[in-house]
Amino acid sequence: MVDGGLVNPVPVSVCRALGADVVIAVNLNGNIISRRLGKSVVKNENAVSQKLSELVKEYTSLSLFESANSEQPPGLLDAIAASVNITQDRITRSRLAGEPPDIVFSPKLSDIGLLELYRAEEAIEEGHKCVQRMAHEIEYVLGRTNRFKDSE
Repeated sequence: MVDGGLVNPVPVSVCRALGADVVIAVNLNGNIISRRLGKSVVKNENAVSQKLSELVKEYTSLSLFESANSEQPPGLLDAIAASVNITQDRITRSRLAGEPPDIVFSPKLSDIGLLELYRAEEAIEEGHKCVQRMAHEIEYVLGRTNRFKDSE
C-alpha cells in the first residue's frame, strides 16, 4: 500500500476543494531525483538496516545498499527508491502544473536520505530557511489577497 503522497504529493486541489483562499504548498520532491546521483539513497548506518542488508546478501546475490566501491551498481533499495523518486517527481510536476498553488516552498533537503529520520532538526532548520527565502513572496500574496477581501 502507498499513501496519498504518491498519488497526490502536493494536494493543492484538495485545499482548493475545501475552500482555501490561499494555498501555500511544500514540495518535498523538488530535487528528489538529482540529489542522490553518486550517493546511496538509503544510508546503511543503523543496526536494523545493517542486519537486513546482511540477511538479504546471505540468501541472494543482491546488495540492498550501494557499495563503497563506485564500480558496483546501485543496491536493490537504492534502485527501488530511485524509481519511486522519479515517479513522485513526475506526478508532482504534473499536479502542480495543472493546479498551481499561490506559493510553493521547495526546501533543499538533498543531503538527507530516505531513512535518516535522526536528521529531523536539519530538515526543520531548512524549512525555516526556505520560508525566510520566500518571505517577500508570502507578503505579496497575502497582501494581494487582503486587498481583494477589503474591496468586496
